[in-house]
Amino acid sequence: MQDQIDRLSRRLQYLEDLEAIRHTWRDYCTRLDSEDWSGLADVYCADGVLEMAGLDTLLPGSDGVFRGRQAIIEDFYKPAIAGACDVAAGLFCTGHLSTNMQIEHLGDEATTLAYFFEIVANDTVLIGTYQHRLRREAERWRFAFLRITVRYHAKLAVSEVSGKTLQAILAAAV
Repeated sequence: MQDQIDRLSRRLQYLEDLEAIRHTWRDYCTRLDSEDWSGLADVYCADGVLEMAGLDTLLPGSDGVFRGRQAIIEDFYKPAIAGACDVAAGLFCTGHLSTNMQIEHLGDEATTLAYFFEIVANDTVLIGTYQHRLRREAERWRFAFLRITVRYHAKLAVSEVSGKTLQAILAAAV
């Protein structure tokens, strides 16, 4: 009987870990899209690393390796968003559509592969991959490493674009 309880406990922990990993990934997308910088920093380990590849052709100087929460936010995300979005000028950064997450659970660590589709500044499509290495910490699962690779990008022919920011949507009461 104790063996069955132990197996069920391990299985439950495994399933809870998978869901917590998905929550970290979802939190990443939501916090990035809403420009919640402190919340976005929280999904990274203090010594986390971000590697960006394939964005330089659209936003020169953005490819590279960024180490530590502060550098990841201040040296990559804030400039990348500021360089691509300007709500006052009518340039909207839309949310991420992230799919096909594969999770390899390795105890207190996990690796993932996921795809993303994003429209930036109303007329640019980015399609690429996220490769995560996550680590279980006391408070939550966090990114120890994230590689973002833009595999394809294209300009769209658009006109009369308007919309709402994710901040405005989140501010509305449900």
